[in-house]
Amino acid sequence: MARMGMDMGMGMRGEQQMLLQPRMLQSIQVLAMPSLTLDGWLLEAAERNEALCLDGPGPSSSDGGARRGTRADSDAHDEMLRNQPDRLPSLADVVEGQLATAELDPELADWVRLLVGCLDERGFLAPSDDQLLALAIEHGLTDGEHGRDRLGPAIAALQRLEPRGIGARDAIEALLLQLDPDDPDYSLLCALLEDFVEELAKNKLPAVARALDLDVEELTRLIDTLRELDPRPASRLVEQSAPVVIPDVLVETTGNGYEVTVARSALPAVGIDPDVASLAKDTDATREVRSYARKKVEEARWIVEAIEQRGVTLLRVARAVFEHQHEFLERGPGHLVPLRMGAVAEELELHLSTISRAVAEKYSQTPWGIFPLRSFFQARTGGDDGPARDDARELVRKVVAEEDKSAPLSDDDIAAELERRGLSLARRTVAKYRKELGLPSSYRRRQY
Repeated sequence: MARMGMDMGMGMRGEQQMLLQPRMLQSIQVLAMPSLTLDGWLLEAAERNEALCLDGPGPSSSDGGARRGTRADSDAHDEMLRNQPDRLPSLADVVEGQLATAELDPELADWVRLLVGCLDERGFLAPSDDQLLALAIEHGLTDGEHGRDRLGPAIAALQRLEPRGIGARDAIEALLLQLDPDDPDYSLLCALLEDFVEELAKNKLPAVARALDLDVEELTRLIDTLRELDPRPASRLVEQSAPVVIPDVLVETTGNGYEVTVARSALPAVGIDPDVASLAKDTDATREVRSYARKKVEEARWIVEAIEQRGVTLLRVARAVFEHQHEFLERGPGHLVPLRMGAVAEELELHLSTISRAVAEKYSQTPWGIFPLRSFFQARTGGDDGPARDDARELVRKVVAEEDKSAPLSDDDIAAELERRGLSLARRTVAKYRKELGLPSSYRRRQY
């Protein structure tokens, strides 16, 4: 009997764990989602579950009543997507518009269209001639016998289109294609690209000037001309849209300091449909109907609880973060306090993974602008009294920006200057931050 009782207890605990597991997983999933993703997820959930009501967006809905996920919700969601920033025209769109007015015979135009489909995101023609010919045979443009006679003119025709430089095999050829043959400096510019790129990359301007019988000032003028060219001619035409940033947390100035709230206007309020809830208890309904309704109500309740828990957890974490980052709120970027996720987790008695999920892909709107919530967690740099890592990197950037460009500072010099300003960093740390900031070495920063 005791054995049976123990088995029953273990079975009940196991059953409870199985029941709790999907709820826990759902709560974890909801917590990790940013507002824009969560909005779409809720819409899909409401369309699958008639017991889940969406009243929104947010509690300020004008219709004043809960409603299910309907066609109107889908239309509203589609309208939101339509209102996102317009996509840039694709490279294929741009080329097709030019082919429509170009005086090319139809067969050559088809070859050009084939080549456009082979361009990478930079606008380069990556496949080899043999690969292009095989593709042309596959598309029925040639039987292979006269393919090479058509491939050359097709590449030439492609390279005459805008943006200039597309159809090149590499960045150097793309730059050469953008040069104007009528430019008086054309031969010198070609020489720089074809023979002296490595020397220019190493900032060996005096040596290049001597080789071309130029003075450094004239060489600098030619380099400025090359800087106006685009080594990735199609990059700006790759289809893309600017990512939409919707703050999940609002930090606003009040008479008593700062108020931290969770932004809810971007999300619909969620609830349980009273008709479905009543049906789950209706004794006049069949057992199958009541069972189905109860299941849907239970699933909807899990979602409602997960949304509520997300808001509570996100608010607790955000308030803890900005209690530590009060100096940032008062003085702005450059005044972050070093802060570890583990410290906040211990302070709030939450698991470290919960803190990580709460801030993942979430943004906060502060008096100084919109920032990723994760960015307020910063390791300390330069000892126990050092600043946050981002602030230390910004100080490195500032020191480099203020240097004498004709005699730029080495990493040791930067470290010494930081020491004079009260921040002790090792030379290798300075070098690491400089590279992360995209700042070249002192030799390459030198301006003649």
